[in-house]
Formats: sequence, structure tokens, C-alpha cells
Amino acid sequence: MAFLRSLRARVLLWVSVALTALFALTVAALDVTFRETTDGARRELLEVQLLGLAGLAEPTDDGRLVLPTDAINPEFSVADSGLYGMLWDSAGNVVWSSLSLLGGEPPLTPALDEGETRRFVLVDAPNAPLEALLMRIAFDDATEPYVFGIAVSLTPYLERQAAFRRYLIAWFATITLVTLLVLTVLLRVVLRPLGTLERQVREVEAGRRQRLDGAFPSELIPLAGNLNALIETERRRLVRYRNMLDDLAHALKTPLAAMRSLLAEFRDPGPNAEDLPSALAREVERMDQRVSYQLRRARASGATGLGVEPVAVAPVVDDLKHTLDKVYREKGVELTTRIVPGAVFHGDPGDLTELLGNLLDNAYKYCRAKVSLVVETRPDRLVLRIGDDGPGISPEEVERLVERGVRADESTPGQGIGLAVVRETVELYGGALAVERSPLGGAEVVVELGRAGFVL
Repeated sequence: MAFLRSLRARVLLWVSVALTALFALTVAALDVTFRETTDGARRELLEVQLLGLAGLAEPTDDGRLVLPTDAINPEFSVADSGLYGMLWDSAGNVVWSSLSLLGGEPPLTPALDEGETRRFVLVDAPNAPLEALLMRIAFDDATEPYVFGIAVSLTPYLERQAAFRRYLIAWFATITLVTLLVLTVLLRVVLRPLGTLERQVREVEAGRRQRLDGAFPSELIPLAGNLNALIETERRRLVRYRNMLDDLAHALKTPLAAMRSLLAEFRDPGPNAEDLPSALAREVERMDQRVSYQLRRARASGATGLGVEPVAVAPVVDDLKHTLDKVYREKGVELTTRIVPGAVFHGDPGDLTELLGNLLDNAYKYCRAKVSLVVETRPDRLVLRIGDDGPGISPEEVERLVERGVRADESTPGQGIGLAVVRETVELYGGALAVERSPLGGAEVVVELGRAGFVL
């Protein structure tokens, strides 16, 4: 049902069910309590009336009982007053009955078992249901015990209970409706930030808003932050892919034009025909480098940080050290590492491997014999310091190195692409890249990385 898709509707529905069940139980409990209290009070009244009637009885000289009619409760003398009195001898004969019975037969019999002294009895009388108390009492001056009976009409009690039940239902129904009305208003106020968030998400989908903003409650701030991270990452990724395609198309134009010219010279060879194959090979190499660079850029994912498991840095460093020691075995490079215990990278494992692999490969390549790696952590930050004892990098070359495809040593292929890929990855993680002087005497590349998907 479309109605139940609304969070407000679901809350109201289940609160209504809960309140209805709770109030129904409350009404039932109060009704039972009121009924039991009324029944107890009625039985106490019957007992008091019966003992009062028995207290007025006077034994005569011949062992019979006499009730002075002028001293008894006036209700016994009013027709259909709702209070009735009866007296039986041991043989079950009616000795006395109240005038409230209008001279009719008593509506009950002295049905007490042998040894039983008292009993409450419900009587289904023609006019109205009654409750009666029968009690066997023996008088010292009387020759035999007598049975007293007091009956009271249940009609006023049942009417009082029904009225109380109606009041309960009316009051609790009113309380339920008022509670639901107040809850509806409160939900509208409390859920207003969710409505704002939903509206802003729709505006982002429609392109009318760039990110979610506003004074969200503390419970929604992480959600809004994650959504902003996702939006920003997807936007950056789209722009990045477009730029990569533009860059690749632009980078291939020059070598393609040169290759067309060379191919034309193949058809009409000139005096330098013997240089054509090597020139063509150089252009193919240039194209291969550009395509290789763009592919390595594309592998840097810059994950959103949602559902990304932290990557331990130490095992990645160990794997890269093992690989590079084999590659540069003849050079005999000594790598010293200092990694903060428990250091983790919040992002894609492939990005960390690509970034560290490029930096360490360059350090191994340009060092004389020593390379150092320091890994530090800051709040939501990971800092990498890769230094070597090589010739170092001049300040003028530092600025050129971080530009795409620029190499400090053209005789050593690949560094320009490697550092450019490092720069791309660092930007994806909202970090910073700097080249400083290493304590070992050479260059030290300092990389600061943020949490995946969050620009801090």
C-alpha cells in the first residue's frame, strides 16, 4: 500500500495499534477493578444489613423470634426498594419477610448445607437479578437456629458499572485521538529534517543543487556526509573520465599526425629514408606511453568511503619491498621503514598499492644505496614520507615533476607518468603532495591522504 510507504504513516499506524491495545487493556483492568470493588462493597452491605436485622431479633418465652417492625431499616418497608429481608425457622418455614416484597413469596430458599453457616447466592428474579446473603444464626434463648436472608437488587449496580465502562471508553478514546493528533504534529516537526534531506536529494538528482547542506540533527549528519561524499566522488569521477578522454585524444593527435607524415615519406622516400623506421618507432613509443599513463590513471578509483574496509599499510609495504628487492637485486638497495603500529588507509587497496609502488620504484631507481619510508597517522589522515640518498631534485624541477607526464631525467623512462599518477590519486583522496629534502641527502616525497570520498 502506498500509504504505508510513508514513515510518518507507519509510525502513526503502529502507535495507534499500540495505544488501542494498551488502552483496551487499561479499560478492561479498570472495569474489572471497579466491578470487584463494587461487588465487595455490596457484599459488605448485605452482611451489615443482615447482622443489623439479626441484632434486632428478640426471642420469646416459647423459643420463637420476633422482629420489631418499627426499628428495622425503612427500606424493608418500601415496596420494591431493592432491599429485601427474610427469616426462616429450622424447618424452612418463612417466619418473617419484609414489606418490600409486596407480600409475595421470598425469591430464594434457605439452601444451606449441613454445617454451612453462610452463603452468597445470585438469584434470577422476574423483575431484576438479585444477590442474597444467607446466614444461619443460633440464639441462646431460642430452641433452634434460624436462617436470615438479605437480598439486594443488582440493577443499580449493573447500571453504575455500565456507565463507568462507557465513561472509560469515551475518555480513553478521546485521549487516544488527542495523543495521535499531538503525535502527528510532533512527527511533522521531528521528521522535517528528513523531508528536507529528501527534497535536497531530489534537487541534486534534478541538477538544481550541488550538495546537501543545512542544520541537520546529529543523527542525520553522518548520513548527509556520506551522501555528499558519494555525490562529490561521482561528480569528480565523471569530470575525471571526461578529462582523461580529452587528454588522451589530445595526446594522440601529435604522434598520429607525425605517423601520417612518416607513412607518406615511406611512399615517396627522400634522402633521410633510413631514419624513417626509428622515427616511426619513437612515435609509437610516445603513443604507448600516453595510453599506458591514461590506463594507470583510470585504475585509481578514489572510492567513496562507503563500505570500504580499512587497508593495513604494513602488509602492502612488505609485499612491495619484496618485489622491488628482486627487481633491483643488483643495486643492493637498503630500505628502512618506520610505520606507526595499526596504520591503515581508508580507501581502495589498489590505489594504495599503485601510489606506494610508484613512489618506492622511483626511490629505488634514483637512490645510490638507501631508501627510507615513514608512515604516520593523524586524525582521518595518513602521511607517507619516501626519501632516498640520490641526487635529489632542484626546486625548479619539483614544480615540473608534479605536472602530468614531465620527467626530471628523460634517460630513465616512466618517472613522469608515475608521479603524475601519484598526483591524480592524491587529489582523489583530498590530500596533498610535496617534494622536500630527505635526511638521507636526496629527495623526499611527502604524501598526505584523506579518507576515501571525504575532502577534509
